[in-house]
Amino acid sequence: MSTSDQVKTSLKCDRIALVTGANRGIGKEIARQLAERGIMVIAVGREPGAIKKTADELGSNVVPLVGDIRRVDQCALLATLVEQRFGHLDILVNNAGIIGNMAATDFDLDQLRDVMETNLFGSIQITRALWPLLTQSRDARIINLSSGMGSLADQQRGNYAAYRLSKWSLNGWTMLLAGDAPSNVQVQAMCPGWVQTDMGGPGAERPVEKGAETAVWLATEKELPSGKFWRDKAVIPW
Repeated sequence: MSTSDQVKTSLKCDRIALVTGANRGIGKEIARQLAERGIMVIAVGREPGAIKKTADELGSNVVPLVGDIRRVDQCALLATLVEQRFGHLDILVNNAGIIGNMAATDFDLDQLRDVMETNLFGSIQITRALWPLLTQSRDARIINLSSGMGSLADQQRGNYAAYRLSKWSLNGWTMLLAGDAPSNVQVQAMCPGWVQTDMGGPGAERPVEKGAETAVWLATEKELPSGKFWRDKAVIPW
């Protein structure tokens, strides 16, 4: 993938955001809401056709980039493309994620590795690749899409062991990164709730607009404490 293939001509915006898993569901809605607020959004997805279609639908404030956050080389290439086109990054939304439905007693190590590779290591890899660009921002925001299923208080319910463990670990990494980050980089985790997406299913209680709301608020609200776990714009227990 080259710069000319990946980046389309776009309007000048003061704030630049990158959203992973932006071709559908919560990620696509976060991209839409950020773009409506005048933020230039880099929408990242693995499928070229799907992510280009998303960018076309969402308008000129959305730029499509193809990449797989599970691959270190593609994360590095994404960072190079962002630097070449924009020179810095203000907002990173680590939204890309997959589900795993096995109980802990099933010991499905293949599923565990697959879920952890996307939900935890993928988020860490893309953040590491983009870190130099984020630290150039006067007010950088990193928002990790977690889940109430990643709360320690929720771990005894059983099932979805790989998914729970991945989000539990993502929450822990959020706290660690927030503690080590410079003052101009804010790091948050958030639970979108049970949302009507391909992952959440049609029986979910929340529309996608509500699921994206807190992420957009965390990306744009002033003077928030860093290193917290949020739902519906309020801090919730780890």
